[in-house]
Amino acid sequence: MNSRMLALAIIPAAIGCSTPDNCPLCGTTQSGAYTAIAAMQVPQASPFGKPFAVWDIVVHDPLQRRLYVTDRSHAAIAVYDTKTDTPIGQVKGGFVGSVCCEPDRASNYNELSGPNATIVTPSTTGGKLGNLWVSDGDSTVKVFDLDKDTLPVDHNDGTASQTFATIPMGLPAFSIDDCGRGSTPVNGANACGDFRADEMAYDPEHQIVLVSNGDPGPPFVTLLNAKNPVCLNNSCVLGQIFFDGLTGPCTNRPAGYAAPPTNTPLFAGTPAAPLPGICAHGPNAQNGIGGSIYNLATHRFLVSTSQVGPDPKNGEVTEINPLTVSVTGNFPLTGLGCQPAALAIGPKNNLLVGCANREGEAFYPSTFIMDVSTQGKGPIIKSIFDVGRVDEVWYNDGDKRFYLAARDMPNGSVLGVIDAITNLWLQNVPTGGNAHGLAVDPINNHIYIPIGANARCGRYSAEGCITIYAQQ
Repeated sequence: MNSRMLALAIIPAAIGCSTPDNCPLCGTTQSGAYTAIAAMQVPQASPFGKPFAVWDIVVHDPLQRRLYVTDRSHAAIAVYDTKTDTPIGQVKGGFVGSVCCEPDRASNYNELSGPNATIVTPSTTGGKLGNLWVSDGDSTVKVFDLDKDTLPVDHNDGTASQTFATIPMGLPAFSIDDCGRGSTPVNGANACGDFRADEMAYDPEHQIVLVSNGDPGPPFVTLLNAKNPVCLNNSCVLGQIFFDGLTGPCTNRPAGYAAPPTNTPLFAGTPAAPLPGICAHGPNAQNGIGGSIYNLATHRFLVSTSQVGPDPKNGEVTEINPLTVSVTGNFPLTGLGCQPAALAIGPKNNLLVGCANREGEAFYPSTFIMDVSTQGKGPIIKSIFDVGRVDEVWYNDGDKRFYLAARDMPNGSVLGVIDAITNLWLQNVPTGGNAHGLAVDPINNHIYIPIGANARCGRYSAEGCITIYAQQ
């Protein structure tokens, strides 16, 4: 889902148990339970502000040791210092926020809300903290200078600062009611537009950002030149890959994708037809696409494609060459009911595939680890059925473990822990609520998990918080 590019150190595994699947602490270098050790307030939520109730992806920058949480409740990115585990402030710049409602008019309309994901790239202005790229619910990416645009915790609620561009990935929705009901407005346009810009990943070798419009839509990815955050006239757009299963020539927006609406868009934004750059086809994605990551070993992006073709049991990890803007390989998860949603690369170039439970398909919780050391091919080397149904996963180089935000487990949300050296499941730790995002600081090994109003938030139990988990 993100550019978690840390140097990988491989430690010999010492497996001392004959039934590792039933021995959670076998083969590890340390033992002990995980527990919530502290909670951080969310700017503008505590103590008397609007509660923190809706968020999406969490990212940690290991260079500056800063945590970025997409806070839809306050239409902001909440920023934290993980050296001291304290809030720094917010990044705000006209984000859509939490859009009401789903078709039942009772809950957050996830497919049109934002912010959704973040990527930190090197500064293009000589700054220390870098540039922040944020995907939003109006099918745009908004770009910030973190040295200039980070606002303090106690800033005025209406304040916003955005140094760089707002880049259209596609078309924004222009009728929530028609989109939610699945009806077609009188002008024949797609009321949902291209849904939100969603998950992101970063290629540090070529400084390219991948952004997915991953909801059912049909989905596509856009590649952006991170060295050009000003993006005058959309000049940073390198190309788009449409996951439509087609072959042959590709015009910029193939049939079936949103056409420019004839009436006023619901959200501010410039219709993105046509965008410059290469147009290409991808696999036949029938249930959206999820998180992505860059594979330094093969110099390729990997994208979790939840369902390929009509059978919901068939998913894959799709490989993309960022320089040619083309699909170069497919790692199949055929017949497994995995519906890939999130990816993390650990030691030996092993890829953890976090499986979801998309669109009501009640598959058994599962997680798979694949060998992606070779371009375009690689086997499944471990199947794990102790944890699954995730939204975000993370590899922490500090303790050589995978962490999974498993919000849809049968008995409630848990933090799943897997030893990345032995590929053994270790523990499931209760988290509560809609705990679907997480990130880890590799220096102190603290695990940061946003949750809504919950007793685990302590003094912030009525507002929601960022819980901090650690191994005891």
